Amino acid sequence: MSNQKRRGNIAIILKRKILSAILSSLLFALIFSTFGGIEGDAFFNLYYLNLIMVITYGVITSIFSDWLSRKLAKRTYTREITSFLFHCFFGCIFLVLSLVSSIFFFIVDRLLGKVKIGWLFVVIVLLVVVLVFITLINR
Repeated sequence: MSNQKRRGNIAIILKRKILSAILSSLLFALIFSTFGGIEGDAFFNLYYLNLIMVITYGVITSIFSDWLSRKLAKRTYTREITSFLFHCFFGCIFLVLSLVSSIFFFIVDRLLGKVKIGWLFVVIVLLVVVLVFITLINR
């Protein structure tokens, strides 16, 4: 595989993983705030805390899980199951809530795998997340 094609694949994966982190953290916070009776500031705290963990630890371990599953399994179905199990394993590191978060991340990541994502969209979404965070901090 040429270097340019490899860089293109890495960019596609990175865009998808970053967007998956943002969306799965939102899903995580929405579900847990709904069932837990969390309101307002606690929702945003839960969202941003989860996002920080997922965008750092989660993205790295997800890339590693996908890479490792490609090395271990040749068939697509087996590779997806293997990757899911690795996601769950790395999600268990921080106990049950992080396991749920890793499952959400896996599902959102696989759904986004069917969509073409541009850097401009990822940057805009990141800017919105950062601007909302700055606005909430300065209230």
